[in-house]
Amino acid sequence: MLHNAALVAVVAFAALISAYVSYGRLLARRIFRLNPNRPTPAHTLRDGIDYVPTRAPIVFGHHFASIAGLGPILGPAIAVIWGWGPALLWVVLGSIFIGAVHDLGALRMSLCYEGRSVGDICRHLMGQRARILALLLIFFMLALVLGAFCNTIADLFVNHNPDAIIPSVGLIVVAVVFGVAVYVFRAPLFWATLVALVIFGSLIFLGVKQPVPTHEWFCSSQTRAALAEAKAAPETAEHARLKPPYGAAEAVKCLTTLGKEAAAAEIGSLTTVGSAVWKANYAWLGALLFYAFLASVLPVWLLLQPRDYINSFQLYFALAAMTLGLCIAGFVGSEANHIEAPCFRGDVPDAPPVFPFLFVTVACGAVSGFHALVSSGTTVKQLNRESDALPIGYGAMLVEAALAVLVILACVAGLEARHWQPGGVYASWRGIGGAGLAVQLNAMFRGGANFLAHLGIPPEYGRTLLAVTVVSFALTTLDSAMRLMRFNIEEIARSLGLTWLANRFLAATIGVLAVAFFAVVPAGKALWTLFGASNQLLAGLTLLCISLFLFKLCRPTLYTLLPMLVMMCSSIWAMILSLGDFRRQGKWSLFVVTIIMLIMAGWIILEAVVSFRRGRNTAARNQSEMLHESAG
Repeated sequence: MLHNAALVAVVAFAALISAYVSYGRLLARRIFRLNPNRPTPAHTLRDGIDYVPTRAPIVFGHHFASIAGLGPILGPAIAVIWGWGPALLWVVLGSIFIGAVHDLGALRMSLCYEGRSVGDICRHLMGQRARILALLLIFFMLALVLGAFCNTIADLFVNHNPDAIIPSVGLIVVAVVFGVAVYVFRAPLFWATLVALVIFGSLIFLGVKQPVPTHEWFCSSQTRAALAEAKAAPETAEHARLKPPYGAAEAVKCLTTLGKEAAAAEIGSLTTVGSAVWKANYAWLGALLFYAFLASVLPVWLLLQPRDYINSFQLYFALAAMTLGLCIAGFVGSEANHIEAPCFRGDVPDAPPVFPFLFVTVACGAVSGFHALVSSGTTVKQLNRESDALPIGYGAMLVEAALAVLVILACVAGLEARHWQPGGVYASWRGIGGAGLAVQLNAMFRGGANFLAHLGIPPEYGRTLLAVTVVSFALTTLDSAMRLMRFNIEEIARSLGLTWLANRFLAATIGVLAVAFFAVVPAGKALWTLFGASNQLLAGLTLLCISLFLFKLCRPTLYTLLPMLVMMCSSIWAMILSLGDFRRQGKWSLFVVTIIMLIMAGWIILEAVVSFRRGRNTAARNQSEMLHESAG
């Protein structure tokens, strides 16, 4: 079993499904007491922009697409360097007992507070100081995640996956047309969805046939001529492997492989591809930030919700296809079903200790504080009934865990054994953990494409399908997170009495500037590590708020207090260890941000302790009107 990837996947999926029908329903009935007859904020505060009652399948698609960004793909792809066993166990157990509990709890708590965000709710649970501290902490975390995602998307578009550009950009147009058709012209949801998916599938096919190497737009005419010559040259086996999709990285490798030393030297010079890649990256950063700004201020039904909804079907297909391909590989005894990586590996060269960095590296694959922001920021404002919180809050996290399981297996079984041997990408921390973030994603693309090949999907199409899936969901997280940042800045402004800053256009502009700062900071793995640690810290603080919320309602708190302790200890431990690395590497901006976040988190914890000590009965009576709790 330890080397049979298909069997491992079946056991993991069975555990996730069993958890939903047992533990999830237990929490919904006895702890959070979801009431389908109680009106939700989407109805009581309906405004047609942010508060919009929506059918459960659409909200699920929007929520799942928002939370399933790069996190459950990139994190596990790095974490398997310590062995697939610890990564798999943390994904499965962490998502069941911590991540899904956290998401459901955040959604239920926000339902009781008129759809307010977790940071804003802190004022009711702990006081005004805690509210401001939580909002500022969330601000830094969102800026970090968006900065990391912008860099990674730009890197993928320029260096590795220009074939993902046409479908990723085209989906934005399709989503707007879909939103107008469904909400303005009342088109039937089924037919609108079918047409949108057909067009989206055609865009993926077009992207494979017509990649857009944007780095060439900034190259000299001599360099473009050399690239054209290389593409037209007779194919060797190595050339064929490197040829698609001709991003900047593949172009340089291809020219070198073909023996065109002069052209390769020209390509690698600072004044040609080196400079062109730099310009193309910054051009994409600007475009991504402009897109995020628009998505954060437009009505949710026009772009954000339909784009997430359509996008979710792509991930459903990718999940189903990879699972089926893996099962077929197991049935026919393919090498793609054999796990090549060690189950546990504690001696990775140059790597940080497996604990606590396993937790903060896997990040969203098991638990994510960012999910609380999505749940209490956009999802709660669209929830039609309270009972929808169980499949959307608890269930979506388990589906995300299933995605993380497939990513782990794609990296440890789908890749050839050479990737784990000396000189391979997983041979050392420098090869996978210390390299650019797109390197880990491409490892997953190659491994997953080997699973899809068992369904008759050619490797180049399988690689593009997975690349487009990842990029699309990264863009989804980008637009959703920027909208959450806009809400966050507006709440900070109102809490400080600066009502003029609560204008949504001005708040979105401030958010874009903050993200731009972290996007241009020399980042790479350091930025991802800090995001992972801060993300887990936010999850711990959210679980602390949920525990306090339950405590004041005289409900059991053990289900949330124990997960809170795990997340608090692991994240603070990792952030303290990272401080030394930031200081030695001279990354002072990350060093200062980490110190600030630790101080704010410690202060919030103290505020929570004081609130706990005030007693439960008085606080419960004071909040009974807000919570609309029934006598039962």
